[in-house]
Amino acid sequence: MSSRLALLLSSALLGGVVASPALARQAETTRVDEVVITGSQVRLPPAYAGDQVAKGARVGLLGALDTMDTPFAITSYTEALIRNQQARSVADVLQNDPTVRVTKGFGNFQELYVVRGFPVYSDDMTYNGLYGVLPRQFVAAELIERVDVFRGANAFLNGAAPGGSGVGGAFNLMPKRASSTPLTRFTAGWDGGEQVYGSADVSRRFGQNDAYGARVNLGLRGGETAVDGEKRDLTVLGLGLDRRGDRARFSADLGWQDHRIEGARPTVTPAGAIPKAPEADTNFAQPWTHTDERQLFGAARGEFDLTDTPTGR
Repeated sequence: MSSRLALLLSSALLGGVVASPALARQAETTRVDEVVITGSQVRLPPAYAGDQVAKGARVGLLGALDTMDTPFAITSYTEALIRNQQARSVADVLQNDPTVRVTKGFGNFQELYVVRGFPVYSDDMTYNGLYGVLPRQFVAAELIERVDVFRGANAFLNGAAPGGSGVGGAFNLMPKRASSTPLTRFTAGWDGGEQVYGSADVSRRFGQNDAYGARVNLGLRGGETAVDGEKRDLTVLGLGLDRRGDRARFSADLGWQDHRIEGARPTVTPAGAIPKAPEADTNFAQPWTHTDERQLFGAARGEFDLTDTPTGR
């Protein structure tokens, strides 16, 4: 009995010695300052020096946030980058990101995006945070102000993509807005083969304190490409209206896109030995193959500051 009692006493003393630091730590108090993160559903974060990448992005239901205020991996590419690189579609913009690859869709000649090895269907991209608005399988660059790239899980912010993709990331496209400086820009060009291009981008602000803004975009592209027998015709029209006030902010966007491709060169998957690569302008498509997509889409959004703290959207 005496040996068991000594063992119990020694265990109790040892437990008390081990537990005492934990008890001391529990007695300590640490004060953490209040952290409040707010984001606008209408306003856009400014760009870094050079105007190629923005300082923030539209972070789903949280609104537009600074990149340093969110734990998610996000990059937002600007309209200046899109214009300087002469991007034709959202695919040309996404290829600036090292985690994104672009391929062709299933059974068509349009675009499919892959981020971190997982596909993101063009149907599963969001337009100012909204699913099911953008044209299917191709979005012209003339309609885009920002391209937000989310890497990794994002369903908490954006919700589940309706098409079931977006496991490795997500893409959000922001429509164009009228800036404080009046804009009148006309562009014309030649894109190899017989393909010609022309666009117009006009915006103005008016009203008291330039509260109201309007921006119109028009793009035309047509003719045979550098690939023999392949012809692409594209017509794009975009209209963006907005009101920015101290407490009330509103935006409405309308877009129309007509995209037709004839004799597009298809993807080839070798079943055995890899054949000799054809010439860059060789077209092995059937002359009757084509795709024709025409979409009219739009969205409206507003927010009102009920007081200095809560905001209704």
